[in-house]
Amino acid sequence: MSNTQSIQDLNNILKDFFLSEGFKYIEPSLVIKSDIYFETSGEQIRKDMFSVVSSKEEEMCLRPDLTIPTCQKFLEENKKFDQAKLCYSGPIFRSSSTSNSIELNQSGIEILNMNSDNDGNYREEIETINLAIKALRHINKEDIEINIGNISLFIEFLSCLDLPQRWKDRLRRHFFRRDYFESLLKRIESGIGFNEIRKEDLLKTHLGIDADISDKDLNNLLANINPIEFGERSIEDIIRRLNIKSETIISTEKGIEIAKTIREFLKIECDLGKLSEAILNVTNQKNINQFASLIKMALTFSEKINQGLSNKNINFKTDFGHSIEYYDGIMFEVKDRKNKNNKMITGGRYDSLLLSLGLNNKASAIGFAVNNNNI
Repeated sequence: MSNTQSIQDLNNILKDFFLSEGFKYIEPSLVIKSDIYFETSGEQIRKDMFSVVSSKEEEMCLRPDLTIPTCQKFLEENKKFDQAKLCYSGPIFRSSSTSNSIELNQSGIEILNMNSDNDGNYREEIETINLAIKALRHINKEDIEINIGNISLFIEFLSCLDLPQRWKDRLRRHFFRRDYFESLLKRIESGIGFNEIRKEDLLKTHLGIDADISDKDLNNLLANINPIEFGERSIEDIIRRLNIKSETIISTEKGIEIAKTIREFLKIECDLGKLSEAILNVTNQKNINQFASLIKMALTFSEKINQGLSNKNINFKTDFGHSIEYYDGIMFEVKDRKNKNNKMITGGRYDSLLLSLGLNNKASAIGFAVNNNNI
């Protein structure tokens, strides 16, 4: 931003630009209920919020971002829709260690689409990132660096691991809560679940039954044991719990290997065009068939995005730095190349957020915000 250009000038310039690109301007609520941020956003944004308790005993906050109130306003006013392209400009309120002001300013867009089939061509992602680049060019910011992440690739990576589903779900759910995420990895390293040794000890020592037994034979043997020994549990329930627990085996040796693979995957940072190669380098000591679906997904993603963005230099990070938990697909940021700490634009896909806000049908949702204070 030039010395003579104010934040309000920049707001108006970007607002007019988005309007010229076919977006509808809205003014989201300034004060909203805090609980939606507690439910959907990361720890950092919650720490930075400014909240008060209303006369109705509801905790309210000055909006710390514009995506959630934009989506709320749209859903309140448009119960049925096919597509919406919305834009906004205005203040958000967060405490900040890098700014003397609690009031920051953003201009941005959100694209909501009920009919998006997400066919794997990443058309909305390409459209959104290209628009972000075009917006910066409009205000004479062209020396930029683009960083991209994709939580969907991490989810696919988890699906390929020899890990109980409940632990895959935990790692996915706490991906953005890095301290807790690391504690989960340490638990995996130390071994988790009810292992075969404990199962064998229970059956042999306490019940006198060989652990190497079929479910049918186990059922028959347990049926002849005094029911008092089992309390209120049925024979079927005991067998079911033994089988479930035995399936969640993670030995210490196996846990160390899995945690190491996860950490190596999250260290990947490379040119987008080399993403599948980087993943292969991490997984090449494993059964290649185990990660075949991930490699295919990464290759398609990198090729489509590179092609759609005219082969710009794009950096990919598996451990992307966003702290907003409602992102569930691509995440991106555009920085000033001369000052890489300066995030001029942040954005991403957040389909599941609309469900959290009350939408009955899954929709496509993606957007970005220009951090006007950094321009």
